[in-house]
Amino acid sequence: MVMNHEIIIFSPILAVLIGSIVFTIFKKRKRSAKSIYKLIDDLEKKYIY
Repeated sequence: MVMNHEIIIFSPILAVLIGSIVFTIFKKRKRSAKSIYKLIDDLEKKYIY
């Protein structure tokens, strides 16, 4: 009985923790891709136009 109670309490906490870690990783990757595209655009404007 005690094991089932601990699983019920800790599994949602663990799921939320893993979900938040994955979300922050994807958010950082998205931001870095945006900054790379901005850098490319800035270089094009500087050297081509």
